[in-house]
Amino acid sequence: MPNGSELPLGLPSRLGGGTTERVRYSHETFRRTAVIGRPRARVVIDPGQLATDIVGNAISLALPGLLWAAVFLLAFEHGSFSASIGLSRRTFWLLLPGAIASTFGNLPLVPIGSDIVGIGLSGALFSILVGLLTFEYLAPPARQSLRLYLVAVAALAAVGLLVVLVVAKPWEMTVGILAVVAAVPVAVYLITPSSGGSGSRVAFLLALTGGVVLLTFLFSSAIPGVGITESFPEYLLPPIAVGVVAVLAAPLAWRGQEALALPAAFVAGTIGVLVGADVLRQPPLYPSTQPGLYIIGGAGVFDLVYLSGLLALATAFVAHRVLARSWEPVRGFRPSSPTPVGRLARAFRSGVRGQLSASLTGAALASREAATQARQLLSVAEPPPDRPWQGLPVPGWVVADQANLEAVARVGTTDGRESFRSWLMARSLVQLSIHLGSRRFGSAFHRTLAYGIDLVIVTVPAVIVWAHLAATLGGGYAAISASVPYNAAVYGYISLSFLYFVILERVVGTTPGKWLMGLMVRERGMRWPALLPLLLRNSFRVPTLSILGVGLGIAVEFVFVPGGSSPVSFGGLLVPPGALTAFFFAVFVILGVGLLGVIGYLAIAATSERQRCGDLLAGTWVVLRATPLRPSRPAPAPVPVPVPSAPASSG
Repeated sequence: MPNGSELPLGLPSRLGGGTTERVRYSHETFRRTAVIGRPRARVVIDPGQLATDIVGNAISLALPGLLWAAVFLLAFEHGSFSASIGLSRRTFWLLLPGAIASTFGNLPLVPIGSDIVGIGLSGALFSILVGLLTFEYLAPPARQSLRLYLVAVAALAAVGLLVVLVVAKPWEMTVGILAVVAAVPVAVYLITPSSGGSGSRVAFLLALTGGVVLLTFLFSSAIPGVGITESFPEYLLPPIAVGVVAVLAAPLAWRGQEALALPAAFVAGTIGVLVGADVLRQPPLYPSTQPGLYIIGGAGVFDLVYLSGLLALATAFVAHRVLARSWEPVRGFRPSSPTPVGRLARAFRSGVRGQLSASLTGAALASREAATQARQLLSVAEPPPDRPWQGLPVPGWVVADQANLEAVARVGTTDGRESFRSWLMARSLVQLSIHLGSRRFGSAFHRTLAYGIDLVIVTVPAVIVWAHLAATLGGGYAAISASVPYNAAVYGYISLSFLYFVILERVVGTTPGKWLMGLMVRERGMRWPALLPLLLRNSFRVPTLSILGVGLGIAVEFVFVPGGSSPVSFGGLLVPPGALTAFFFAVFVILGVGLLGVIGYLAIAATSERQRCGDLLAGTWVVLRATPLRPSRPAPAPVPVPVPSAPASSG
């Protein structure tokens, strides 16, 4: 049961990567045995092996859904807690819908002989990046500890691979790997300074990773021409073990911050399987007469590199709950504030529950934050603390309304009608803020033009490469469709285009298309975009890029492959069959990209902050680089209204 999916362009059957078979069927399930006195054999079923296969397949099918449910509970039931350990709701959205949308994003990395090795976005790269981003919480300062961890893991992988290549006997090979995974953490612990604690934390994390490396190496095997396999239930043991060990040993490494065992288990589970299987078990795959494209994480959300990290995280989550440890956010964490609309909704729910004073406070705070958001969007200077709306192009009564709203909130009330009137006032102020800020958001039309320009920039070079390969590889349509270079070029286009958007928006805050349209990408509050939200927002572009890559790749092939069948006559007009096929695939591209484009256009046009789906989940804005602001007249001083005192409570 190969874990890698068959790709549309006819990739060779050797496509694999990561752990390309999560459940390996045993050839012992059905045995042909000779029976005395009968001329022919009969089939005998091994009930034990059959039961094992059934259970293994059931678990393999149910595992992704169960893991997604566990991560959902962590991110949404304990939102502040999960955000304080680097596994916020953005992480959930990236590893679930973002990963599914990025299934066809496979990045070729390096040729080895006649093979090409790459990495899948959804099956490996997203999980790796999410794990590495948690170092900000696991072992600050993140840059120093992350560099130390990556160097140590690279040394572990290199020395371990040398052992695999040099040592012949399996037991000696295992002993050599054991020595390597034991020596690297000890060496890191000894050479790093004891002050600060980051060195010991990295050493502990390396010990967890090394344990997964060793177990994965023991339980995995390589089948030349197919991929790397692990059998049931062995493939479950390394991530489950590291999840339990991380939680039990957390008081030693993160005293007072035991919750950090959860991201530590995720990192160790992901990197450990990556090294133990994809590095140490790859060499037997390469000596083959047939070239292949090997993708680490090529099975997407069914790959063990992807599943092992989530399984380790889910195990640590359950162990944390069983040990009844605290769900309070890790100390030093500052939770992000909800949006003004979100805070207003909370205030309304408080009022419905009868918490009138809390509703007043929430409503006043929502309108104050709405003014702050409008000021950030319009680049207005900071106002006096008691006049958050001053300086914005609003009537003077808005400043007075805010002052009166906050005065009522300070006093509190037991009158439901008074509370609801105040909430309505706050809602009108929030709506006014949305109206003011809308002039800064990029329109659906300009964003569509910018996206079209960027697609042209990334697609034209790809078409040139595809045309060159189609004209020079030779062998006809079938041979080119199955060739490793052509498939690598097509799927490389998808992943490189994705990285084009992520890297440019991270480094310069915009792309050439957006720059020409006067647009830039920012997080809420006009903050410079971080890597995680950019990965999330751009993962929803991958379906469009996949349609372009696969559809245009096939169309270009049929146009530029020399020779071909005899022309087909249409009303006396001779049309080459290749051109006709290319036309149909071009129509497929236009319809597919057009449909996704219409959905994105409608989302941008319908939302108050001009956000498509990726922006909504990532919390990002696409705004104009500058916007003219009409000067407003100075606002008069607020005129407070009489505030009735709250009646004394009885009983």
